[in-house]
Amino acid sequence: MRAPRSTEATERPVMGRIWVLLCALAVVLAAVSIPVNAALYGVPVLDAILLGLLQAGLIPLAVRSPKIAAALSFIPFTLLPMLSIASTGAPWPVAVTTILAQIALIVTLAFAATWRTATLTWLISVAAVIGLIAAVPQRYDRFLESLASGIPFAAISLALLTISLLLAQRARIRAQLEQERRVTASEQVRRELVEERNRIARELHDVVAHGLSVIQVQASSAKYRLPGLAPEVAAEFDGIGATSRSALAEMRQLLGVLRNEDSAAGLGPQPGLADVPELVDTIRKTGVPIDLSWNVSDSDGLPASIGLTAYRLVQEALSNAVRHAPGAAANVSVTRGPAALDLLIENDASGEATRGADAASPARGHGLVGMRERVHLAGGRLDLGPTESGGFRVAAHLPLPNHTEHA
Repeated sequence: MRAPRSTEATERPVMGRIWVLLCALAVVLAAVSIPVNAALYGVPVLDAILLGLLQAGLIPLAVRSPKIAAALSFIPFTLLPMLSIASTGAPWPVAVTTILAQIALIVTLAFAATWRTATLTWLISVAAVIGLIAAVPQRYDRFLESLASGIPFAAISLALLTISLLLAQRARIRAQLEQERRVTASEQVRRELVEERNRIARELHDVVAHGLSVIQVQASSAKYRLPGLAPEVAAEFDGIGATSRSALAEMRQLLGVLRNEDSAAGLGPQPGLADVPELVDTIRKTGVPIDLSWNVSDSDGLPASIGLTAYRLVQEALSNAVRHAPGAAANVSVTRGPAALDLLIENDASGEATRGADAASPARGHGLVGMRERVHLAGGRLDLGPTESGGFRVAAHLPLPNHTEHA
């Protein structure tokens, strides 16, 4: 999992300081190991310089390219003992400077790479030391001196490797916990934002939309309540009513955007009633048997808000049927009358459908709550509940604008 940008920005200076410290350690080791290898172990000066610089330079390289550094580390680690085999009076095959450089590399790999890479590097290093001691014929006293050099290297490096792996694992766990804490805090802020948007949407609906509805009703009924109005005055009231209806439709779209987490979805073309057959065909392709009863002679002239509400109701009802009652057949009935649009979506209670009806009860989930909100905004009625056969039923009655029903 990729860390958030804020985490990367925080870790980048820390890794930079560590890399600088390792570079300083490499300079010190190179300054010490080159004369030690040349003077005490009889390594040719040019070879001592090249191998010393390579061995020290691999330590900071392990931060950026751990596998490459691990692979190249065995070049100086094996060549230096082979070039110094003729030396006497110095511990062989592993010099003190070589021990320090290889241990520093292994510890760096424990933090910068995986535990497998660090452990494999340690195993190969110990095997190389054992191989050198076993392959080169030596006097008994020289053999004991070689063991006295190789055993401390294996023991000390193993102890430091174990401690480094434990510390590295602890650091990784703390980093993961910190990342999870930030994700949780981000999700909490997001939930609070969604709740605030829903609260604003409710206030807009309760205050502004209600006021516009009253204005629309009063303006539309003025010529009937006040007989004898001049034609121009009646036309003025009709214009006020038309403007109020248009404002109400725009208000519904605004409320839909506020209730939708992805506000960009409200900027594109919205589906309508004419898209319901295509939606049913799409869900049929998933293997769900759906019977569509389409009693709509013409969907033209239907307000976009009503068509969008109808589409979302069918979409949510069928989605719930697929999730909670897999394998159950569904029936969709769409009827457009002169005054209202009626929807009926039912699913059978076969197989797992019975348990699905319980899971999709009106008291649970946000989908059914959203369906109620949409129908309420459209001024209609919504009936939800289990059928007598154990399935689930969604019935909606959406009045058309000229026949809006008010609670």
